[in-house]
Amino acid sequence: MLGLFESPVNPFPNGDDRTPGASVRRFLLEELRPLRLVVAAAIATTIMCAAIEVWLIGYTGRLVDTLAAGSPDTFWPERAPELLTVAGFVLLIRPLINLVSEALDDIAFRANARSLARWRAHRHVSRQSVGWFRDDLAGRIATWVRDGGDAASTAAYVVVHTLVFVIVYIAGSVWVMSAIDVRLLLPLGAWIVAYALLMRWAVPRYRRASERLQDAESALTGLLVDSYANVDTLALLGGQSTRVEHDRRLFAVARRAHLNLQRIEVTVNSTMMALGSALLVGLVGYGIVLWRTEATPLGLVAAALALSFRITSMGEWLLDAVSALFGSVGALRRALRTVAQPLAVADKPGASPLGVRGGAISFSEVSHHYGRGEGGLDHLSLDVAAGERVGIVGRSGAGKSTLVGLLLRFHDAESGTISIDGTDITDVTQESLRAQISMVAQDATLLHRSIRENIAGPGGADDAQIEAALRRASADGFVATLRDADGRTGLDAQVGERGVRLSGGQRQRIALARAFYRNAPILVMDEATSALDSEAEGAIHDTLGEVMTGRTVIAIAHRLSTIAHMDRIVVLDAGRIVERGTHAELVRRRGLYAQLWTRQSGGFLGTTVDQNRARAYLPPDIPDIPDARIADTQDVGHTTDR
Repeated sequence: MLGLFESPVNPFPNGDDRTPGASVRRFLLEELRPLRLVVAAAIATTIMCAAIEVWLIGYTGRLVDTLAAGSPDTFWPERAPELLTVAGFVLLIRPLINLVSEALDDIAFRANARSLARWRAHRHVSRQSVGWFRDDLAGRIATWVRDGGDAASTAAYVVVHTLVFVIVYIAGSVWVMSAIDVRLLLPLGAWIVAYALLMRWAVPRYRRASERLQDAESALTGLLVDSYANVDTLALLGGQSTRVEHDRRLFAVARRAHLNLQRIEVTVNSTMMALGSALLVGLVGYGIVLWRTEATPLGLVAAALALSFRITSMGEWLLDAVSALFGSVGALRRALRTVAQPLAVADKPGASPLGVRGGAISFSEVSHHYGRGEGGLDHLSLDVAAGERVGIVGRSGAGKSTLVGLLLRFHDAESGTISIDGTDITDVTQESLRAQISMVAQDATLLHRSIRENIAGPGGADDAQIEAALRRASADGFVATLRDADGRTGLDAQVGERGVRLSGGQRQRIALARAFYRNAPILVMDEATSALDSEAEGAIHDTLGEVMTGRTVIAIAHRLSTIAHMDRIVVLDAGRIVERGTHAELVRRRGLYAQLWTRQSGGFLGTTVDQNRARAYLPPDIPDIPDARIADTQDVGHTTDR
């Protein structure tokens, strides 16, 4: 039977690309709108459950008076039909209504509300640009997506279930007491006034304390995520005693915020106990006075006393519910600061898929400074013909990675246009744009998934094509030997978080295999062989040349010998193009490129492969590099350009 309540709506809807509401009220109304019928049914059954409880206490009091006034000989014959009806109702109907109410609250509503809120937040956040994710910690973003859904469902549940039940119960109790004797409302009314004053004092203080706790917990979460994700860096930085003191301060702030919140809770709960005791004494004393004057039957006085006990516990339950509500609202409000941000890079309404005919790329007066007014690109114009292979070089910070990031729409250019085959890339969908570009980055990080999924993506895949791509990337040998902790082997083996179970060179070969598998008309390489040893680089060098054939290629290089064979080389400095031409032309000009080339070939080319390339790509009219100047040292020009 409970299965009937599991799927009142689709908890994972597609096609809703709206930005989630930034306020708590708007978010809850928008995200839980599909469950409005469930909410209405849950409120109705909650009202029924509360009304039945109040009615039973009142009926029990009248039954006691009937027993006291009636004769044992005539009671059963006169009351049997009524008692059997009430017994049947209590044994069958009441549990059934409670079952439906609980199923609506906890299965139909709460589980689906949490899934709806989480799914919508995840769908929105996952569509954010790469640049957006660089402004926060991935672990903290994930925490807010997960906890935001929990907070949304808890806040809504408290309103739908707890507040409705308590309010109906107290209102029903007032009605029962007024039916017994309106004078019983005097102590109850005094309690309600005192309770309202307590709520007025406690609620704003609890809200502020809850918000401070959420901020402190957020900072603590950030610390934990940053520390655990970068444990190797922290180990190298040293200074453990200083780091421990810094961490202790954040833990202490979170502890103090929690203590302040608990102090308010203790104060409120203690006051509630005093108010409950006063209500009990007032009703008992006043009930006895009314009974002695024979103004009220004893059974109904007993019912009023029972209601007073229940109202007191209800008051405590209501305060706990308000505490939970504000805690959830605070958590949700904090989560919405992250998950409800508008898309930093969004598709235009009606954006069409990109169709690539030849793969010509044009940058026209493109500027992008990441909102800082400096760095990045500055009025750059560059045309790459279809099928042309262009190398991009320059010092660190010259704008090389910014150029590639803008082409992939990881950011939108602050000014200027970028087009492919004459189509502005902002007029097409981001998914179709990236489907036409294969990217091999210097920092080849992988998903914590199988080799198969890291090459072909989730879903179905052609193993024959994957294996062919692995062979072309010289990765088939080590992949065949892989075995993860769960016994999965080969293509099924999982590579660990960010590919940690593989070496840098192995990760880069998997990234190359991914590019080969995608077979896109545009190929972007950011020092695509930087993590490979000389033997592995030599093994795939010819394959790389084969893959480049017939494709438009943009290759960022720090090790200049790897792009000397390109059709054209573009030199960037301070976000502008300062030189362009073939390798031989640029060396003859003796400008910035020649300086970089001389610096590397004159002592900073680190391998025999590099040394041979240095000689092979020298123009005929430039003297050969003396062997004494080619030192087997590290390539200091090999750095990551961001």
